Amino acid sequence: MFTNITRLAALALVSISLVACSGEADESVQEDSAEIVSRTARFETFTGLDGQFYFDLVAGNGENVLRSEGYKTEAARDGGVKSVIQNGVDAKSFAVLPAKNGEYYFNLKAGNGEIIATSETYTTKSSATRATRTVQALIKVLGATPETRPAVRQERFELFVGENKQNYFRLRAGNGEIVLGSEGYSSKAAAQSGVASVKANGQSAANFQIIETVDGQFAIRLVAQNGEIIAKGESYVSKSNAQRAIVTIAGLLADGAPTAAL
Repeated sequence: MFTNITRLAALALVSISLVACSGEADESVQEDSAEIVSRTARFETFTGLDGQFYFDLVAGNGENVLRSEGYKTEAARDGGVKSVIQNGVDAKSFAVLPAKNGEYYFNLKAGNGEIIATSETYTTKSSATRATRTVQALIKVLGATPETRPAVRQERFELFVGENKQNYFRLRAGNGEIVLGSEGYSSKAAAQSGVASVKANGQSAANFQIIETVDGQFAIRLVAQNGEIIAKGESYVSKSNAQRAIVTIAGLLADGAPTAAL
């Protein structure tokens, strides 16, 4: 996503932004909400800009909650989806980590310690930790045979309402990859203004920042002239991949990507 794009919310980022609660009641509320949004939840697959195969876990309300590592074959990617289902119900499979800019994200790991998927970033550690519980609940509801479909292969902004009832946007590239996602807005009109700001600022690569995480991944940000973060991108395994994504995004915006409401 984005990740808050987060990824659980960004979606992303591409991200899920949750109302802060505490204790067992907090987990219960999240599980109930996961049941609601999971009715049309699915895994989306696409081929990345680096030629590798990826998947996103997208909640039923449109939020991109996890992005996979890159795989060399489609069969290996499909195995990654199965690994998410197998490992994503266990809290011990999640590792919450800081990015070097002070934000937080989490990795979902297999039993051998290999990273299966990564969230987008969150402004606080507690938000990232709550998001891991939301993902666990969502995966439990999805079950052993979740829906998997190719991502929409259309360059466009997508407007949607998140789990927290706020309005979000995300930008898809022509390969189906979600390359940018927003923070939450209080109204659809405000989200549309955010889209306009991305279009105005995102055509110049100079307005993007690359943020390194503690485990050597690279996330991207689009920043306005006043220093405000307009949108966040996904994490990439190399700086060159992040730079390639920035060039792609700037090109999409120069071409005039349309906007669709989900």
